[in-house]
Amino acid sequence: MNFLEKFQPLLSKFKSARPPLEKHYALLMAILIGYMSADLGLLYVRPNMLPKEAPPIKPSRAIRSKAYNLAEYNIIYERNIFNEDGVIPPALGATKDNQDNNLEREPVLSQLPIQLLGTIVHFNPKMSIATVSLTSKSLSMSYKVGEIIDDLAEITKIERKKIIFINLSNRTPEYIEIPEDAILNFGLQSTAPKSTGIIDQKGRFEFSIRRADLEGLTQNLSALLQQARMEPVFSPDGIGVEGFRFVNIQAGSIYEKLGFKIGDMIRSVNNEPVNSPTKAMEMYNTLKSSNSVQLGVERDGREERFNYSIQ
Repeated sequence: MNFLEKFQPLLSKFKSARPPLEKHYALLMAILIGYMSADLGLLYVRPNMLPKEAPPIKPSRAIRSKAYNLAEYNIIYERNIFNEDGVIPPALGATKDNQDNNLEREPVLSQLPIQLLGTIVHFNPKMSIATVSLTSKSLSMSYKVGEIIDDLAEITKIERKKIIFINLSNRTPEYIEIPEDAILNFGLQSTAPKSTGIIDQKGRFEFSIRRADLEGLTQNLSALLQQARMEPVFSPDGIGVEGFRFVNIQAGSIYEKLGFKIGDMIRSVNNEPVNSPTKAMEMYNTLKSSNSVQLGVERDGREERFNYSIQ
């Protein structure tokens, strides 16, 4: 018996068997066709089913938070849970607000140990200069707006014969000014140095002075500055300074003995231009330490040379 004859009965059995769902094929086919037809029909009518306009926007209801009574927070205030030492700190910014309020106050006359000797007012406020004397130290210096006077005050404004500053101890605005009686009398004090008979004029613009007498005259700078008043003469462009002009000279003062007259303008010292208060102070120091000094002075539109020999 060959191999095919051995399995012939089994093969005959499978050939005679029918599929189990053969009688439902027609129903399944009808369902499949119906599903496909419905899907195709939906694709066809779907564009007509979509809305043509956006739906109206409904106003949203605002969520209202619960309002609490102030009394409900008293427990936090009484227990002071944010500060364990039991001391309630001041409100934030309270100190700064107080300082700002102080700065807005009208300045009052200052009691600080500061004396105003003179001011140079420039059209640019930052270039204005004030010369003050510290009475506690017998020291005179020049300051600009924004600079601090010996840790006592910060200058905020320089006016003619008056300066306004902030007192650094209490942050309040104060001022000092040259009194009217001092202006009329040129600030002469009983301690002003005497100049009679100690300066010898050898020629029209030739002078000689002994060093000991010069040191005595220049020892009190505050009194020396009050014997005359000078103003800066600005260049035509209004930026630089051409020199310093005498607008007042006290009769019998050292300035008169040195040959100066009202209207004279000091332009140079030893051929160095005097174009700033710093240069003027250098002139003062040169006068005390040199053996000879030459000043370039403009008088009546002509520049003259004043020669001083110190013996």
